[in-house]
Amino acid sequence: MACIVPRTWHLAITLNPTYYVRGFHSSRTLFALNPVLRPTTNGSPSHEDATVEDPMFGYCSQYSTPLPNKFVRLHESSKANYPGGADKTVSALQGQLLQLLMRMTRPRRVLELGCFMGYSAMAMADGIPRGATLYTCEKDSKAARLARELFTKEGYDCSSEQSIQKAVKIELLEGDAMSSLELLAKKELQFDAVFLDADKGNYINYFNFILDNDMLAQHGYILADNVLFRGMVLQSHGDSFAPLSPPPSPQLSPKTKDARLEERKTSHQKTACHMDKFNRHVRKDPRVTVAVLPVFDGLSVIMKNEN
Repeated sequence: MACIVPRTWHLAITLNPTYYVRGFHSSRTLFALNPVLRPTTNGSPSHEDATVEDPMFGYCSQYSTPLPNKFVRLHESSKANYPGGADKTVSALQGQLLQLLMRMTRPRRVLELGCFMGYSAMAMADGIPRGATLYTCEKDSKAARLARELFTKEGYDCSSEQSIQKAVKIELLEGDAMSSLELLAKKELQFDAVFLDADKGNYINYFNFILDNDMLAQHGYILADNVLFRGMVLQSHGDSFAPLSPPPSPQLSPKTKDARLEERKTSHQKTACHMDKFNRHVRKDPRVTVAVLPVFDGLSVIMKNEN
């Protein structure tokens, strides 16, 4: 009988850098997956472009169960109150994912670092079990005030007599995230789930504080947002960042000589450096298991290991 030698196939694939960067962005960064925040040629968000969206994003939105209209209204409110910073709100698709994760894992106590106007907090609150509590932190006083008003209006603030008294409660802590963590640690609170979306330069500090102070419950997990930051982590090198232009992005004007754009680019590169160091730090920590997912702006799922 003749011996059949299996054929070995070699497949060479060249990825378009623009495409694979666009493919996972939506939260805070690339407007291709947040069409209502798509910029015009001068770099400002355009309401006129709101109906134009990335085809893949449109397909995903079409075949995903939509969130209630209150989330649409909140996105509109974010644009009105923060015309230049409304992209701090997670996209509808990411809100849906967060809510589904809460429904699947059924955490009794959730912590969010970085509330902004309350979109992600409200999405998660609608997915946690009856009687559960979500703690969220925000240092921007205006955003915190608007979020608190939203939670009261929607019935999540159980201290309000006008509250609808929902089955779950949101507690908002105003101030920087580390101060809020210290306050919660003094109360010896443990959390089943943590959503990390605060200032990127302190991600490592927040991560260490949570684990060092036993604030993450056994089998608890952390969701860290923006860990691929525009795909620019590929340009980061430890304690420094490569002085290269970032991958093509519709958020940046071709007028690279403009001082503000250069300042923004440098800021983005530094943030990417912070995220790269965070990713390296988490990967080396024996207390956790991590999966870095190329979705949205990069999402790390970090689970506490068994003792």
